[in-house]
Amino acid sequence: MDKFIDYGAHGLVLPLIQGFVGQREFTIAGAEKEQSSKDSVELAEGRILGEKHEAEAVETNASKREYLLTLISRRSVKRPGLRYLRRGVDDEGNTANTVETEQILSVPEWTPSHPAYSYLQVRGSIPLYFSQSPYALKPVPALHHSAETNLLAFGRHFREFSRRYGNVQAVSLIDKLAGELKLGEQYERYTESFNAAGGIDGKPLQLEWFDFHRECRGMKFENVSRLVERLKDTLNEFCYTIVADNDILQTQKGIIRTNCMDCLDRTGVAQCAFGQWALERQLEHEGIDIDIGGDSSTQWFNTLWADNGDAISKQYSSTAALKGDYTRTRKRDYRGALNDLGLTLSRYYNNIVNDFFSQACIDYLLGNVSTHVFDEFAIQLQTTDPGISVQKLRQNAIDTSCKIVISSPSEEFLGGWTMLTPRQPNTLRTLPFEESVLLLTDAAVYSCRFDWETDKVLSFERIDLRSISRIHYGTYITSILTDSQADEATNVGLVIVYRDGDANALRVNTRSLQSDVDLNTLETTTNADSEWDLVSWLRGSKRATTRFVAFKGLPLSNPAASPRLGPSAGTIREMDRIRSVCLDIERAMLAGQGRDVEAVSVVEQSDIISLADAKKRTGWLEYLVYDLKKMVWA
Repeated sequence: MDKFIDYGAHGLVLPLIQGFVGQREFTIAGAEKEQSSKDSVELAEGRILGEKHEAEAVETNASKREYLLTLISRRSVKRPGLRYLRRGVDDEGNTANTVETEQILSVPEWTPSHPAYSYLQVRGSIPLYFSQSPYALKPVPALHHSAETNLLAFGRHFREFSRRYGNVQAVSLIDKLAGELKLGEQYERYTESFNAAGGIDGKPLQLEWFDFHRECRGMKFENVSRLVERLKDTLNEFCYTIVADNDILQTQKGIIRTNCMDCLDRTGVAQCAFGQWALERQLEHEGIDIDIGGDSSTQWFNTLWADNGDAISKQYSSTAALKGDYTRTRKRDYRGALNDLGLTLSRYYNNIVNDFFSQACIDYLLGNVSTHVFDEFAIQLQTTDPGISVQKLRQNAIDTSCKIVISSPSEEFLGGWTMLTPRQPNTLRTLPFEESVLLLTDAAVYSCRFDWETDKVLSFERIDLRSISRIHYGTYITSILTDSQADEATNVGLVIVYRDGDANALRVNTRSLQSDVDLNTLETTTNADSEWDLVSWLRGSKRATTRFVAFKGLPLSNPAASPRLGPSAGTIREMDRIRSVCLDIERAMLAGQGRDVEAVSVVEQSDIISLADAKKRTGWLEYLVYDLKKMVWA
């Protein structure tokens, strides 16, 4: 589209806004504002007569003044997606479900000489790395990554907000109970750390934690007025924007940023209350004193905000917003609670079935990923988050593993890689495969099982270079259910065969003082008849003393990489890359053991699991399960 705009062909560009646009005309019965003195204005008591067609039938001696209220919500494209698949923050500081909502008060004719009032507020997920399982009705949020990584993204988010909106007042509506408490406490801690580091250009970030469910217990959602009262001084300081005769008479100085867990239901009720406060203050500027909350003719205002909440909710959770009955009627009863139960169950179904493919389509349509995202979905029935750098996460895993597992200061680190490995030791195919870390030093090879959510090493096996007898690399096909999984050129791996001995060690992070584990206890109990043919060959005749560890190479580049990033650098084949890893290990062996460079190489190329073997070992049940999953999820 940029090219069309650059050439002046704006007519060929169709602007699209995902969000909400709604308008209501309403009439107020009230006298014109009176100037009692040079510097003071007497406010006339006003009464809302309802929408325009309702007010025409009402007879009153007071003058009627007509206004137009416009509500516009603009959904951000910076971290787009669906409910449980896009949570928290990304590497650039963008948060999920970020929506900018503007409430505009004007006259119906939009007369330039008459002031127009604008009030802006924003909703968005808590700016920390966290996730929630879509398979639970009330999932507990899980925090990810290190404190430094979280604080960096946290700071980027609020500095960008300050650049765009000025001052920022954060409002959190999550519970101060077990399920959400930990995340709320982390929000407070990172706010304190951020302020201790200087805040936003020397100004501290203000955070108000309002426990919505406790404060509004018993479906008394009108108690959200307590939050408005707490922030009264901040709201008056930030104020709103006034424009007349194309001149800006007053500028909004800051923004209220509201969140709950989903930034949907509780947030919608709170934002409606802030919008009500703004409308009352703007009408005061017009010389009209009115209490919208206590007026029985404000159904149109409640409906407008409820429609806004439903639109945002459908775009994020595929259902209308909860608590919509209160937003519309200012009343809450059992019928609204039963309706919310139905919406909750519908959300649950969408979370575990429909959302995964929809998320892939959203990322593709916005240009955040290439068409390879659908290949990724065909394999995993889900996709990775393009807003989080996979390369950065993997490099961090390598660095973290180095610090933890390499205990001897005399060992020199030579290289590190992330690869897939079978879940069970001493096997070639134990589904599902886990992404692990392979480290190489001048003395040993380390195979590390890594917890990617907590950035911790769960266990690692140290293999002394002197115990390695053979290294095989070649085709490594673990599934033939999709074309990409059955491609012999891209599915490549390596197997390190070694002699069990005292120099090797396995350590498990048990959170206790005991971490040594007997290797024999981890031997697979799989029968020889059910294993791949190569397993027995790799083990050789000395099954008790010979072990092996298998690794499957990851794709050279993220298959879902954005096309805007351009083509990946280099043309190295998968086979060449894996062979290079094997040769690096062999060179370390030769250097450490003083072997003759002319000696027979321990590295050899052979199929680990060929395509033909994979086809023989794939039964009809595996096909059936995959077809059922694909039918449901896709």
